[in-house]
Amino acid sequence: MGVTKERTVLYCIHCQKETLHTLTYVGGELQKIKCTECGMEISFDKKQMLLVYSEDLVKRILTKPKRMSKEAFSDLSSFLKSLPLRIATKPARIVREVKDLLDD
Repeated sequence: MGVTKERTVLYCIHCQKETLHTLTYVGGELQKIKCTECGMEISFDKKQMLLVYSEDLVKRILTKPKRMSKEAFSDLSSFLKSLPLRIATKPARIVREVKDLLDD
């Protein structure tokens, strides 16, 4: 899950029209909505978002062995081929998630 961003058209009360907005989700929970035209932003409590993110991260860590076992049994060859790269890039992906959360 982590941090995801989506774009959608919403009505902006500042622009007084429908505009493109960026929605930022943390752990599946909406963190903020930002108008791409005027920059008006509706944010939610960052401490709460960090709590949600950390709970989601712990859940993902605890379920990773089971998910990897299922993947290995499903297609061992592909699993073994992808494992070294995944192990090498996972720390960077986690750092990017946290950075995205803190930068917003």
